Amino acid sequence: MQKKSGETGSKATVAESVYDRIRWDIILGTLPPGKVLKSDWMRGQYSVGISPLREALTRLSSERLIVAESQRGFRVAPLDEDEVQDVLNTRILIETQALRDAIATGDVAWEGRILSAYHVLSRTPIPQPGETGSFDWIEAHKDFHMQLLSASSSRWLKYLAGLLFDQSERYRAFRTAHSAEAALTRDVSQEHERILGACLAREAEEACAALEAHYRSTSQAVISDLHEGTAPEE
Repeated sequence: MQKKSGETGSKATVAESVYDRIRWDIILGTLPPGKVLKSDWMRGQYSVGISPLREALTRLSSERLIVAESQRGFRVAPLDEDEVQDVLNTRILIETQALRDAIATGDVAWEGRILSAYHVLSRTPIPQPGETGSFDWIEAHKDFHMQLLSASSSRWLKYLAGLLFDQSERYRAFRTAHSAEAALTRDVSQEHERILGACLAREAEEACAALEAHYRSTSQAVISDLHEGTAPEE
């Protein structure tokens, strides 16, 4: 899953590789919310020099996956209810606008892309409570949601949607890893099917309502776990 990299190759290549690896470790929960990212440990963990590591951390900080602390370096962005709600509400604003645009302008090729992405997602096992993050599921899940927006004419909306998706997927991975439930009670596949069907039928309001309900269900479950005290120590 991870793309191992040593000190070979150009500085840009090494920095890109370590950025990609740290980013996925944050999204999958391998680096949990609030974890302090000590320079010596990071260099050893990712087999990388200080310069490309600093470049990767600065880039991740700009995406708000990690936060810089004065005189203390970096830590993985913490997880709390206010942050979850803020990301959720912003995500809904951006994605529903992009989805309406995509439904209004999408052609047959767009329909083919979302059908193909849904097919892959529907064949990818959903991680169950207590399991570690699944790269295959996250990759298929993001591709489906980004393909839904792919016909939008706004590059900014699609770019911001991608950043916010990664934040939200980090919360979902936390939910999966920390939930006390024996199994997920939601029918996530049915939620995706509802979104897909509304998009293909060009029913924008139904599609946006289904998308919002899908996102709110996950966020509410994460917040419930936070209230139960399952959040990691910062």
